[in-house]
Amino acid sequence: MGAKIHPTAILSTGAEIADDVEIGPYCRIEGNARIGAGCVLQSQVLIGCNTIIGERNFIGHGAVLGTPPQDKKFDLECQSWLEIGNDNIFREYATANRATGEGKKTIIGSNCMLMAYSHVAHNCFVGNEVIMANVATLAGHVEIHDWCVIGGVIALHQFTRLGKGSFLGGFSALRQDLPPYMRAAGNPGAPGGVNIVGMQRRGFPIATIRAIRKFYKLLFLSGLKMDDAIAQILDLHGDIPQIQEIITFMKSTRNGIMRPKSQADPDDSDDFEGSIPMPGMSR
Repeated sequence: MGAKIHPTAILSTGAEIADDVEIGPYCRIEGNARIGAGCVLQSQVLIGCNTIIGERNFIGHGAVLGTPPQDKKFDLECQSWLEIGNDNIFREYATANRATGEGKKTIIGSNCMLMAYSHVAHNCFVGNEVIMANVATLAGHVEIHDWCVIGGVIALHQFTRLGKGSFLGGFSALRQDLPPYMRAAGNPGAPGGVNIVGMQRRGFPIATIRAIRKFYKLLFLSGLKMDDAIAQILDLHGDIPQIQEIITFMKSTRNGIMRPKSQADPDDSDDFEGSIPMPGMSR
């Protein structure tokens, strides 16, 4: 089966297209771009040079992937890359830029959904199973780890990180890191409990969820210094891998860990099924 390419599409010399790719009207594929098997490009899609796209990706109308970074210091002669995994969905007008720096990469993993008008800037890392809602905007060097859910109309400052399984509510702006399995919202973003629903959906044991909630309370509601909170949780639940994961994430922060706006506990209940999302959040 040959590739299905609309006659108005433009494929530059050096572009590599798998045999069963579908390319719609007025798409442009620049040189040294590679598109894997089973990909579908709707209309007016632009794939820039040095863009590697895996298999079975759906790229919606007007999406622009792999163009130069929006960075004044970028040298147009620089050979940088955008790498995309498998089974992703890029909806209308989603954008992702190549990296800044010779040989550097912007990376988007597999099984992600980037909704309309979302943006991934230069040198970002987006893991697997990530959802970015409409107009979610990542500045340069942002890290989004696996299983994160990001609400609509948000902005993440340069070098900000979202830990694995975290949840960021819509209309938020983040300047500091959100640890794994926690949730936040607001401008500036502030933590608002743990992502109970996300952990339940992934089959976390109740004991693990309770340990993470205990860690949240020690970190943000007890008045303890971070090192003291870590020491206490290690004494209580140091054998739980997710606790170790949160600690490792926090110790490697560059921008700092966000702090709550109040000492109120939004998750002060053991009734996980009855937990109520924060305002502006839909999990």
